Order: sequence, then structure tokens, then C-alpha cells
Amino acid sequence: MPASVGRGDLTSGSDRLDSVEIKVTFSGAGAAAATWALAPDTGGARRRVYFCEALARSTAPGQLPLLDAGLILRLRAGSGRGGAATAELRPCRRSRLSERWLRFRERGPDSFHLADAWAGDRRVLSATLVSDCGRTAVEAAATGTKPLELVFSDRQRAFLTECADIDVGFGSLDVLGPVHLVRWRGVRLDHHEVTLERWTLGGDQSLEWLEVSKRVAPEGAEVVQASLTALLKGKGLEPDLGSGIRVRRVLEELVAKGG
Repeated sequence: MPASVGRGDLTSGSDRLDSVEIKVTFSGAGAAAATWALAPDTGGARRRVYFCEALARSTAPGQLPLLDAGLILRLRAGSGRGGAATAELRPCRRSRLSERWLRFRERGPDSFHLADAWAGDRRVLSATLVSDCGRTAVEAAATGTKPLELVFSDRQRAFLTECADIDVGFGSLDVLGPVHLVRWRGVRLDHHEVTLERWTLGGDQSLEWLEVSKRVAPEGAEVVQASLTALLKGKGLEPDLGSGIRVRRVLEELVAKGG
């Protein structure tokens, strides 16, 4: 059985779009205000997130070679045994995805999702391949005691080789972080059920972000986006970051702090 065949595979993937993810992001003092207004007082899953970048390939200040090429590599460690490696192409060009990947959904520890990410007027296609690798593997990669290429799965490495616009070169990558994340799922805001993610770097309030997201079917997504945005603005909350800007800001701060 080929590596691309697994549970829930599609017979044809040329028109595949799994969902639309509507995102509204706040930063700095706006993130603190939005967290106070929207987040539950208790609960929330705590995680540490690390990003991988090819800083040695930068030829000018501010360059982030992987991100600039539309590639985001991150590692996530939970408070229990959970941990995952994520390879995401964003923005993704559908023409780079062969039928092998357009048909693949899930097999073993690997799962693939193809979605539109909407933030305000900006809409980009995102192709994400996640592999459950466990917290121990993530922490070993973050401390340099385990090579990155052994944390990302065989299928993820094949995906990057075939579909990314840049040669990854795992052996020369820097691991940046951690970013501290708290996630609340299933939060009710009027008739919307959303996910909240709060990202922080140290204790600096200016380095704080809150993302409100909702994953919906493509049909009718515009109506849902307009309704959710109006609801948040009605609470006096004004988003100030577009899709993808949060990741760049976080990476820039991590680089400035020396990882």
C-alpha cells in the first residue's frame, strides 16, 4: 500500500477543500483586553511551541528564509505526553500538491488538512501535515539531543521534498522558542462556538497575542466571518493583525532574543 493511502482517503482530490478557518487576531494590549473579555476564567490546555528556521541562510536583516518561502515548521509539547510536529505550507499553491497528497487524509500518526485561512480580506490556502511524535521527542529536538529530521515523520519529509518551494535541510535549522500557548476549545460567543489561543513570550504584555478562530464548511463561510467579526466589534474589540503576521512577529522576536 503506498504511503499516501490511508483511512479516509479520497478517490479524487483535485477540488478538495476540507474547511475554511476564520481567524481574528489581537496583539499587545488588545490581546489582553480580548482575553479578559472572551476567555474562560479556568481551564485551557497549556502547550509550548517551538519554530524551526534556517537563519544561517539569511542574507539580510529580518529575513526568515523558511517563512519567506511559505513554509512553517513547528513543534508542540503538551503538559502530558502529547507532542506533535507540524509542516505547513502557507500560502500553498495547489499546483504543488500532487494527487498523492490531495487524496491523503490520515494514516498512523500522520494527518493532512487542506483549508482556506481567512483573516479580514486576506485569504490564503494552507496545507498542513501533522505527525504525533510525543512530548519526549519534541523536547529532545528543542534541546538538540535528537536530530530534527527524526522528529518529523518519513511522510512529512516526503511532503516537504515534493511540495515545498525551498530545500529544508533539517541538519542546519535553528529551533526557536518556546512560545507559551493556552488554548480554549468550544468557547461559546453568542451563537458561535470558537477556539481561543493565547500566545505569550516572557512576561512582556506587548508580546502577547490572542487568536479567535472558527472552522466551518466552505459554503456560507462569508456569512459566518461577517457575523463573528461584527460580534467581536460589538464587544469593543478591534482586531489588528492579519493572517500570517502573528507568526512573523513571533519569529522576529524570538530571533531578536536569541531564540
